[in-house]
Amino acid sequence: MLPTLALFSILSALTASVAAVPCVQFDTNWNLYAFGGSSDVKLGANTTWAQPQTSALSTTGRPPWTGTNSQCIQSQTNNAMYVIGADSSDLSKIYVYNFASDSWSTQTTSGAPSDLGNSRSSSVLDHDTNVIYTLTSKSGLYQLDLSSVTNSASSSALAWEAVENSSFSVDGYSVTATQAANHIFYFGVPNTAAGSANVFVVHYAYFQPDAQKFSGTAFPDTAGQAISIPVESNSVPYSMVFIPNDFSNTYIATHWTDLGNYETTTGAPFATNLINSTQTLAAPTSQDKTASYAASPYDLVQIDSAGDIYYYPTPVNSDYTVSSGGSWQKLSYSLPGTGGSSSSSNSTSSASPSGSASASASGSAASGSAAGASKTASGSAGASASKSGASASASASSTSSAGRASVARGDFIGLALGVIAVGASMLL
Repeated sequence: MLPTLALFSILSALTASVAAVPCVQFDTNWNLYAFGGSSDVKLGANTTWAQPQTSALSTTGRPPWTGTNSQCIQSQTNNAMYVIGADSSDLSKIYVYNFASDSWSTQTTSGAPSDLGNSRSSSVLDHDTNVIYTLTSKSGLYQLDLSSVTNSASSSALAWEAVENSSFSVDGYSVTATQAANHIFYFGVPNTAAGSANVFVVHYAYFQPDAQKFSGTAFPDTAGQAISIPVESNSVPYSMVFIPNDFSNTYIATHWTDLGNYETTTGAPFATNLINSTQTLAAPTSQDKTASYAASPYDLVQIDSAGDIYYYPTPVNSDYTVSSGGSWQKLSYSLPGTGGSSSSSNSTSSASPSGSASASASGSAASGSAAGASKTASGSAGASASKSGASASASASSTSSAGRASVARGDFIGLALGVIAVGASMLL
């Protein structure tokens, strides 16, 4: 007879492997890291990725990586990473990783909403204030101030605070959010016109009543994953990456707002026709809806649920135009001990083979008129903006990587159920 303890040990191992999802992130020297497998590893700078030499990271205090919607968010100012939703037994915990010292600490919190973290893009860290904003599916927008944390957890619990309800319906919404120029953009909100995104203005705690329209190739009105592309100088990011669940393209959305007058288009760090514009790159080779993404000023990286890692070199040029003729490339290293296969039901059909997916042409640029500028109020580090610019223009228009031999998540669940049935029969 199979001992009861052994039965539940097997079941626990199986369910843990089902739940775990890996992530990738960069330090501020733009070394790449991968987290969430049987070990966490440093992969180094992009000059070494052709033959990556990995080094294992500290295991002391690391997250259990049991959450299905975990996020690894870089705090560029502090050279740290905040991990949200990595412990399924307590989603309110924030794990803090200090890149410089290779050390973990755990930040306890209080007052977290019960529906915290309904996607892998539901939380955004504001670049200037070090405050996390999380849009929930039932409780509205919450914030958690990490300004006292920097790169190590504080000894006292931090309180989640309710901000306000969104100006748009979140019913059935898998939150897909990221930040550019002190504004949080929500992609794929149900019943929003294609090519438009809803906006929260961070420094005024204000949801715009209307979605912001972007020129160029219209991204679909569907959820997915979204991240910002950091700036080398540690200023606020201006480019956002949106990868929708239909994998139609990799969309690069660019946003900028003048501090004093939202109708002004001069002074942007790029050509005015790129303000509120969308450009496109090829869709990821591994079309895994649960994949994690990270960006440096030089590369866009994906890790899928099988632990396979892909990267897109130089997705955005120094003038904020997208690179032409680029492609997703696959690292020869895969993170071991991850919790599933990208050939699961979370994936769509495979894209073209790694290294051959060519970039699509960039979207057409917006006009340089005032109408092309974001009609939002904006703040920047150490500066405040006039509240007179707080409204937005209404929008009007509308691979699976086979990886290593592994069992799909559905098969894990079936196997777990089989173990339960066998164990039950033995105990009777």
